[in-house]
Amino acid sequence: MNLIKSKILRTRIIYAISLTCFFGVAQTNTKYSKTINTNLFEEISKMDSLLFSAYNNLEVDSYKSLISDDIEFYHDKNGLIDSKKRIVESFKKIVEKKKNASYSITRKLIKNTLEVYEIPGMGAMETGIHQFIETSGDSKISITQAKFMHLWKKQNQNWVIAKVFSYDHQPVKEKVNPNMKTISLTHKQMDVYIGEYQFAPEFVLSIIREGHKMFGLAQGDKIEILPYNLHKFLITRDNSKLEFLVNDKGIVIGIEMQTKKGIMKAKKINNK
Repeated sequence: MNLIKSKILRTRIIYAISLTCFFGVAQTNTKYSKTINTNLFEEISKMDSLLFSAYNNLEVDSYKSLISDDIEFYHDKNGLIDSKKRIVESFKKIVEKKKNASYSITRKLIKNTLEVYEIPGMGAMETGIHQFIETSGDSKISITQAKFMHLWKKQNQNWVIAKVFSYDHQPVKEKVNPNMKTISLTHKQMDVYIGEYQFAPEFVLSIIREGHKMFGLAQGDKIEILPYNLHKFLITRDNSKLEFLVNDKGIVIGIEMQTKKGIMKAKKINNK
């Protein structure tokens, strides 16, 4: 019975922390920051921007020029597309649909999720998370978020995308309450929260700071948390709240998370 409860609790925690958007980020962590190839990162980041600028602005020729002749596109909903012609034709359909002023679709890269790794003798691998914001004829907005991995290579001295993996597509149902004002904390104030918090025997949430921002890490996934009061944070892209619990000496000893599934608590098990 305890094992069953533990599994149920862990599942609820994973869902509550991620909800629709606590997606697996190719994490920008300290170790990665130390080994990053800055020039390559900037180059591939620029290519990503060019590719989706063409997508957002309906520039068929520009979009086509950035796709390899031997493209392979793996999609967890639509399967494999291994034809450049089919991909371009699919994009043309979006262009035609978007000519209707009541329809639009825009791709947005989620900040701090982009990572770039060199593939010696081949090119570079880009990973991250992005959203597609779609507006239909009745002005209804839907947002889909997914993880992606792009393999770039040089073709005729130009970068082109050779392989695409698009997966973990999920709807983004809610955003952080825009009426909830966030506050600024000093690095010293933020650092008292850094550490690991155990919700269940096999589930631990890590709290880290990167510059002026705080993040929660769970099973390889990362999402920013925003302070709106002392010890109280909002989970971005969701209305869930997270409060750090302190003892009478002002020492952080745990976390209480308020979600649609209820309130869950975790004990702080170590400091970073």
